[in-house]
Amino acid sequence: MKGIISTLVFCGTLSLSAGPAVAKAEVSLHCQKGTCAYTEELGPDQTKQFEGYCAGEAVSDFKMVCHAVKGTTCTKPVASPFSQYWSCTCTNWNATQRKNVTIDVECKD
Repeated sequence: MKGIISTLVFCGTLSLSAGPAVAKAEVSLHCQKGTCAYTEELGPDQTKQFEGYCAGEAVSDFKMVCHAVKGTTCTKPVASPFSQYWSCTCTNWNATQRKNVTIDVECKD
């Protein structure tokens, strides 16, 4: 039993140390109306979650687009089921260079 627990602890430690930064920073991006473009920096091996929302009144159509660049990936934005928030996560896979990704938040009436 002791051997199984040691193996589980070791494997858990390996999974935490593999890949980009484990802790995700969350960045809130808001837009009143129209399209707001944001450029966000990712440090080496960094992952950030971006949350977009429309702050204006009477917004009926909302969209978020996350643009990856070479050496990065971004997930497709997902809408929160209980609010008007969208979110995506971007990761810089480069261990030595900073990268800039762009996020568009579109709010239409």
